[in-house]
Amino acid sequence: MIHLINGIRSILFNLTYYPFTLIYCSIGLMPLCLFKSDKPLRKGIHIYCVGSLWLARWVMGIRHEYRGTEKLPKEGAFIFAAAHQSNMDPIMTFPLRNDLTALAKKQLFLIPFIGQALKKARIVRIDRESRTAHKGMEDVAKHIIELGRPLIVYPQATRVKPGHHRKLKSGAYYLQADTNLPVYTVSTNTGLFWTKGFWHRMGTAVYEIHGPLETGLDKPAFMERLEEDVVRRSDQLMLETRYAGLLSHIVEDDA
Repeated sequence: MIHLINGIRSILFNLTYYPFTLIYCSIGLMPLCLFKSDKPLRKGIHIYCVGSLWLARWVMGIRHEYRGTEKLPKEGAFIFAAAHQSNMDPIMTFPLRNDLTALAKKQLFLIPFIGQALKKARIVRIDRESRTAHKGMEDVAKHIIELGRPLIVYPQATRVKPGHHRKLKSGAYYLQADTNLPVYTVSTNTGLFWTKGFWHRMGTAVYEIHGPLETGLDKPAFMERLEEDVVRRSDQLMLETRYAGLLSHIVEDDA
C-alpha cells in the first residue's frame, strides 16, 4: 500500500512542482534580475525555496527537519561542506542564510537568463574541468572573503544516490586553508525521499549541521572529518528510516 500511495503522490507532486518552478522562475525571478541590488532576487529565491518545501510537504508527504541550525553564525562568511543526494538539498540550505553563495561551472554563465541570474546572485564561477582540486581556489577564497557571505560546497561533487559512495573532493580543505573561515558540515537523508528520478517517497528529510571543524587540521584529518559527517553520518540517518532496506549494500562509485 505504501508503494501505491508514494506512486500517486509522486505523480501529483511532479504535476505541481515542475510547472510551479517554470512559471515562478520565468515570471517571478527573472524580472528581479533587473534591480540594481541582489536583495530582491535573493528574497525571490527564498520564497521559491519555502514554496517548494510546502509543496513537498503537502503534496508529496515529505516533511523536513533541521538539526543544529543554532550553531551557524547569523552574519559573515563561512563554508558549508554538505552531503548532496537530492535537489532538495540546496532548497533546504538557502532559507538558513539567503545571502548564501555557491560554485557553478563557467559554462552555465553563458546560458541566456540563467547566466544573468547567477551573476546577480553573486554565484562564484569555477572551471569544473580542472583536474587539480586546489586550482583556482585562491581566487575563490578571495572572492568569498570580499563578499562576506557563506559558501556551500559539495565534496561529493554531484548528487549521490542513497547507498552509493564517491571519493570526496578536497576543494573544501583548500578553501578553508586559504580563507581560515569556519567550516560546518552537513549530513542528510534527502535522497531517500526527494529522489533523482520521477518516483519519490513520503517521510521526514533531515538536514543535520555539525561543526565548526577544528582549525589547523592537516589534509588527511580534514578529509576524515568530511568522510565521517558527509558520508557515514548520512548513511546512519538513512538507516534510521523505514526505507533502510534500500541500503542493504554500499556501492563505491568511481571518483
